[in-house]
Amino acid sequence: MIDISYTVVRKKGITSSISISVSGDKGVVVRAPFWMTRGMINNFVQEKASWIHKNTKRLHQNKTVKQYINGEKHLYFGKEYPLEVIFNSTNSRCKIEIIDERIRVELSEKVPSENISNKIKDALLYWYLEKGIEAITEKVNYFSNKMNVNYQRIDLKKVTTIWGSCSPSNKLSFNRKLVMAPHEVVDYVVIHEVAHLVHRNHGQEFWKMVESYDKEYKTHRKWLKVNHQLLSL
Repeated sequence: MIDISYTVVRKKGITSSISISVSGDKGVVVRAPFWMTRGMINNFVQEKASWIHKNTKRLHQNKTVKQYINGEKHLYFGKEYPLEVIFNSTNSRCKIEIIDERIRVELSEKVPSENISNKIKDALLYWYLEKGIEAITEKVNYFSNKMNVNYQRIDLKKVTTIWGSCSPSNKLSFNRKLVMAPHEVVDYVVIHEVAHLVHRNHGQEFWKMVESYDKEYKTHRKWLKVNHQLLSL
């Protein structure tokens, strides 16, 4: 028997499905029905040991610690841009914009050297959030008009296990890391959640609606599954 550390999350409702996910934030997580015994869960984990090991290894290989320095590559809607750090003589807040195929970060030369990386990181996170809510709102408005539905509000959240959600009160939430994914992948997630304003389940009619707006939705869904570890803020 292989020793594998994992966390169990119990599913509510009547279901017989069990699933496993591997992430850098939460490690190995098993989602199982409330009635399933620990022994049954452990047997399932042992059966998937090879898959768990492969994905854990790939996650560690692809995980890099950002340093927020000149030339470091950062994803923005599926494309990598090198950082260009510029210092000025003012005390104005950090300014970020894309110029000449680079993400230019401009900050005060008075920032202590030991604080520069954190200053750039905080500013970049805020910039991603600002650009993300702008782009996703535009996409939600477009597809909600196409489907003739209304939503209550849009949020971008720091979450690790989901890309989007639709609440009973029609509030749409999205993972802020989506700003790093290609536009067509973001479109799929938006279509998926907006379609939930019509169909509150993952039944046949729901997937027909998703496919009517994204013929390649299976490819885009797979892209997220395979590349999620690259979307690191």
